[in-house]
Amino acid sequence: MVENPVVSVIVVTYNHELFIEQNIQSILDQETDFEYEVILANDSSPDNSDSIIKDFLARHPKGYRVKYFVNNPNLGVMPNSKKALDMARGKYLALCEGDDFWLDKKKLQKQVNFLDQNNDFAICFHNTRVDFFDQELPSYYVNEGIDRDVFTLDDMLGEDEIWFMATASLLIRSSAYGKTPDWLLKSKSGDIPIIILAARNGKIKYLPEVMAVYRKNLGSFSHTDNYKEEPFLKNRIFMYEELDRETAYTYHMKLKRNIARYYFMLLDAHQLKGKYFVKLGIVLKYLSLTFPQVPNKKSLVRDHVIPPIVMSIFRGIKRIFGLVPNQ
Repeated sequence: MVENPVVSVIVVTYNHELFIEQNIQSILDQETDFEYEVILANDSSPDNSDSIIKDFLARHPKGYRVKYFVNNPNLGVMPNSKKALDMARGKYLALCEGDDFWLDKKKLQKQVNFLDQNNDFAICFHNTRVDFFDQELPSYYVNEGIDRDVFTLDDMLGEDEIWFMATASLLIRSSAYGKTPDWLLKSKSGDIPIIILAARNGKIKYLPEVMAVYRKNLGSFSHTDNYKEEPFLKNRIFMYEELDRETAYTYHMKLKRNIARYYFMLLDAHQLKGKYFVKLGIVLKYLSLTFPQVPNKKSLVRDHVIPPIVMSIFRGIKRIFGLVPNQ
């Protein structure tokens, strides 16, 4: 066990048997002039992750740095993450999911040096390479074309969802982040809320060096098209409503239009197909959030307000008079 760690590295893993050894190795390879701990949370992986991790830690001379636990039964992504975060003792938090890894052995040292010397900053992140492991697609960099190196909470909240920090690149001041709120257990996104919660209490620094790899799996849940899924969209609405409250409604005008955007997408969720009156309630909610500057008026009325039978009759009349071609 590490005494008085400066950094707590949080690793959450599930079915990462192909990658977890490289992940741990890259973390234990860190060269620092301070102590750090690794909290490795295995969410009851049914693959061989547990035996791989135990064998690796038993052999590695720095295995003592790792506090390893296995949930039984499986908790889910965010409950597992919260459990690990609640165990952290460091002045700073670093995050690295089980299928990602770090490239630079000085990564933690560079980020700690910056935050130690700049108390008005809550977060330090860096550029990250994205690799695809299930398709032969070219790698790219998360922060290609980034035009500055200092950001604030204002840059993280807008009418659209904003994300430009890879999880594996983050170092967060623990005192800025505070305690993980219970509502985060229900969120399907962890990194966006964590960044916003910490950025309430300090600025964000970007380092241009590429110091981590984010493995992207096109078939994983987080990279499928969830924007036609009712549960996903409702969860995003829930998340941003909670963040609106956590930020004391300072950014309410921006966030309510972001929330409205998810209500509009919800109208096309396949689970709501044919549910006219349910969708009409969503339309009213969307209007209440966007009035008086309501976007998408034409499609809103045509596709979701006018009853389908009326639209069908209207199209039939147009065909009779030759106003539209027969299909």
